[in-house]
Amino acid sequence: MNLRELFMHRNLFLNLAILIFLLPFNVLADIQTIHHNLQMTINPGEGTLQAEDRLTLPTATSEVEFLLHAGLEVTPLTHGARIQLIEEIQSSVRVKRYKVILPKPATEVAVGYQGAIKHKMRRISQGYAGGREATAGVISEKGVFLGLSSFWYPAIDFYPISFDLDARLPEGWSTVSQGVQDEKGVWRGQSPQDEIYLVAGRYHRYTKPGNVAESQVYLSTPDEKLAERYLKATQEYLSLYQRLLGPYPYKKFALVENFWETGYGMPSFTLLGPKVIRLPFIIVTSYPHEILHNWWGNSVFVDYQTGNWSEGLTSYLADHLMKEQAGNGAQYRRDTLQSYADYVAKAEDFPLTAFRGNHGQVSQAVGYGRTLMFFHMLRQKLGDDLFVAGLRRFYRDNLFRVAGFDDIRKAFEAVSEENLEAAFKQWTGRTGAPAFAVKDIKVTQFGIRYTVSGRIEQTQDGAPFSVSIPVFTQVEEHDSLIRRSIEVSERSATFKLSFKKRPLRMRFDPRFDIFRQLDPSEIPSSFGQLFGAKKVTFVLPADATRTIRRAYEQMAEHWADADNSIEITWDADIESLPKDRAVWLLGASNSFANLFDAHIRENSIAINNELFELDNFSAALTRRHPENSDLTLGLITLHDRDAVKGMVRKLPHYSKYSYTVFDGYQLANKAKGQWPTENSALTVVLDESAEYPE
Repeated sequence: MNLRELFMHRNLFLNLAILIFLLPFNVLADIQTIHHNLQMTINPGEGTLQAEDRLTLPTATSEVEFLLHAGLEVTPLTHGARIQLIEEIQSSVRVKRYKVILPKPATEVAVGYQGAIKHKMRRISQGYAGGREATAGVISEKGVFLGLSSFWYPAIDFYPISFDLDARLPEGWSTVSQGVQDEKGVWRGQSPQDEIYLVAGRYHRYTKPGNVAESQVYLSTPDEKLAERYLKATQEYLSLYQRLLGPYPYKKFALVENFWETGYGMPSFTLLGPKVIRLPFIIVTSYPHEILHNWWGNSVFVDYQTGNWSEGLTSYLADHLMKEQAGNGAQYRRDTLQSYADYVAKAEDFPLTAFRGNHGQVSQAVGYGRTLMFFHMLRQKLGDDLFVAGLRRFYRDNLFRVAGFDDIRKAFEAVSEENLEAAFKQWTGRTGAPAFAVKDIKVTQFGIRYTVSGRIEQTQDGAPFSVSIPVFTQVEEHDSLIRRSIEVSERSATFKLSFKKRPLRMRFDPRFDIFRQLDPSEIPSSFGQLFGAKKVTFVLPADATRTIRRAYEQMAEHWADADNSIEITWDADIESLPKDRAVWLLGASNSFANLFDAHIRENSIAINNELFELDNFSAALTRRHPENSDLTLGLITLHDRDAVKGMVRKLPHYSKYSYTVFDGYQLANKAKGQWPTENSALTVVLDESAEYPE
């Protein structure tokens, strides 16, 4: 359901989240816009606004339809105009559709409206691991957040928009929106946009001019050192992405502190939560992601009806690129594939063309992870130069226009002069991932040359994929690995590779360059496998003290409230662990905790030869289920009852790890990591007597 359909149909029951994600508009060749000239007064204490919107339309018309928040009373301001209520649409936000009838065709129409917008926070979650809070829109003493989801201005279909926004608030309040703010405080967004944001709060503002654009920081409490770090980082990231992709399309970029925990990327600013912006790693992880969205998503707009490509491409050129520059690209890709294995292989998969936005771990593993891997495979196929040229071509050709995967394909085909239709169709239009098994490997010597022959099978359910598998071979008297590629498009494919020196060992896709199902030998146990499990049992310690028993009960009940597939039992009530589900053991005194004897000592936990006393540290460990290697067993120990809330909040953020330890004061992380895996089934030893330096 998109906004155009909303204008065409009557008596619709609309899911607001879907509406927000499905707002493509027709963009004419010269990118005509509807211009909003908004003047408004906001009363945070009462949660109300009073506004006038004078719209300039691209063509003269005698009737204009628009959507507006149902809590706002609207009146016509154009002389002789009438407003007709067409319908009210029930959803998480009630929306009314109006028609303005003008006395004669005109390109200008004005309406006034007033009322309250005060929507509560709602949790967006998937599974018992928790989720994010969001609101459709709110005006309050804590702050103001208004976007298209609020329907706080007349939303008209068919054209992008530009705007002038003059918002008056009490003394001490500041506003932030797209575009630039003039000396009178009016925000002017002259570039075509798909919506208008208005954020307001009691901010301390910091600025820094730059060669690309002005850096800005808005903080709720003064912190010059924090602001300076973000101002500097903004300049660095803007310069990086302008060199890589093309000119930055705005005159400023602002970091804005929100009044609840968010990670939103808007045109020319980002809205981050108060805890998030103070995490030391955010400035080199999430922050470049939000800046890059000003190229992907906030300048080249997403055709959501054909799939959201923006999140995956942004993740690849931000999150992945930063890891790659630090030498950790392969590990990042392995973690991406593990997330897919943990959350999606056990849930309903969907193609990239059906991805709209992040609604939890499953949608994130597909929409971010699979898309990221698709762009990585495209880069591997074309090479760095053509890949960058394709990105620049796509950006140049679609700036301030709606674009989809077909537009991306056309850009890369133009620079590479290759037909990429089959690759795009395969990776964006179907579900699942290939899984590989290596069989019948044989080494044959012919004179001074050696031939390695064998077979690669695709073991996944469903049709085979067409894939180019990188193979790295270590040979005698050769310091570096020899890289080859094997083309596989059938269920089973044979191969022969020739070498001048004796081959010692072969690794198939060791750097995780292919989007695929990881072999079990490549996957350590992790918290993500527990949080992604369809069925989970919590086993509580009956012999613990009353206070600690209650603490573990609260932990289990918290997660059970979020997912009705969770069962809670006591260790005294069962003789063995269930074999058909993942299991959490709570408490080091749990009668089944001996399954973690490799790490539990008397009054302490041992991790990598370091001891952590149970009285001073809280910890979580994982291992494979002893009765079902496809499932995972977890153990949580709390140093005291006050650690419950912190562990419940923090542990889901460590989903890729096998273990983690927190101190007993502020639950600061003291240890985390993944258990080493056994030799991968995709690594083949060709000479047992040879030594293999890592």
